[in-house]
Amino acid sequence: MQIEWAPLNVPMRRRLETLATALWMWLILFGELGMLISYFLMLIYGNLFIKTLCLIYGYFIYTDRKITLNGGRGQGVKWWRDLFWWRLYQSYFPAKLHKTVDLDPNRNYLFAAFPHGVLGLGAFINFATNATGFHDKFPGLRSRPVTLNFHFVIPFFRELLLSWGLVSANSDSILSLLKASNSPNHPLNADGFTGNCVAIVVGGAAESLHCRPNNYTLVLRKRKGFCKLAIRAGTPLVPVMTFGEVDLFDQPPNPPGSKLRRFQEFVKNTTGIAPAAFVGRGFFQYSYGLIPRRKPLNTVVGAPVEVEQVDNPTNEQVDEVHDRFCRALDQLFETNKSRFIADHKNVKLVLE
Repeated sequence: MQIEWAPLNVPMRRRLETLATALWMWLILFGELGMLISYFLMLIYGNLFIKTLCLIYGYFIYTDRKITLNGGRGQGVKWWRDLFWWRLYQSYFPAKLHKTVDLDPNRNYLFAAFPHGVLGLGAFINFATNATGFHDKFPGLRSRPVTLNFHFVIPFFRELLLSWGLVSANSDSILSLLKASNSPNHPLNADGFTGNCVAIVVGGAAESLHCRPNNYTLVLRKRKGFCKLAIRAGTPLVPVMTFGEVDLFDQPPNPPGSKLRRFQEFVKNTTGIAPAAFVGRGFFQYSYGLIPRRKPLNTVVGAPVEVEQVDNPTNEQVDEVHDRFCRALDQLFETNKSRFIADHKNVKLVLE
C-alpha cells in the first residue's frame, strides 16, 4: 500500500488539532485499561500508604455507585468541559451543532443520536463538552450523554466520565433525569439550568460494525427501549443525526456471514464491545492509523416527537411511538443530507 505522507509545512494549529484528537483516541481506546492496571499495580506493589489509599478509593467507588445509578453528579465539571483541548478537537474535523427548532428549557428531553460510528465522536464533542456551543443554542438545558454502566466502576477513568457529565445507561438513572424537576428553585437546578437533555447513541456497539464512508445503516428496528423510557417519563423524543460520522474511518469488508463478521459478533455478544477493524490515519501520514480522518462532522438536532406519559406502556403503545420516531428520523436525514453529503442522491438511510 502506497503511503500518503503529510507535508512538512503544516501550520502549527493543525498539528495541535491532530495531537488533541490523537490524545483523545488514546484515552478512549487504551486509557480505561491502563488506569485499571495502574490501580491494581499500586494496590499490590505500592507501599502501605499507597495501598491504603487504593483501598479507600475502592470503597468509595463501591459506595458511590448509587450516585452514578441515579443521574451522576450533574452537568459535570465546567472547566473540564470548557478545556481548550476540546476546542482543538472540535476544530480538527471541524464539528458543528445545528438546531432546527428551539427547545423549551422547562422540559426534559431524550435525545436519540445516530449513527454510532466507531466511537460516537459526534455525540461526545457535542454533548460531553461545550466546544460546539450547546448551551448557546439551547439555553437553560444541560446535556447528559449516556454510556454503559461498567465504565463507572473503573478506577480513575470513572472520574473523567463524571467530569464530562456522563450518566449510566441504567434505566433508573435515565428515568431519574427525565423525571427531574424543572423548577429553577429546585436544588438540582442550582447550576442555573432547568432542563435535562439525556443523549443516547441508540445503535451502540452493533452499529459500529456497519461503519464505513457513506454507509448510513442504523441498528434501530428492534431497539425500542429508549421509546419505552420516554413514554414512562412523558418526555419528548428528539432525533439527532450526525452527518460525517461514518466517514471518519473505514473497515475491511465484513458482510454478514463472513469470518470477520462472525468473529466480531462473537466478541460483541460475549463482552458487549464490538471489535470494529477500523482504519483511520496516522500523525504524519494519511493512509492508515487510529486517528479519525479530518472530515466535517455536522450534528443536526431535530424537532421533538411528543409522547403521552404512561407508567406501564403496552407493546402497542411502544411500537406506535417507535414508528413515529423512525419517520421523524428519516425525514430529518432526507431534509438535511443535501447540505452535508456530497453524493447525497445515492446515499440512503437504512434501518435494521
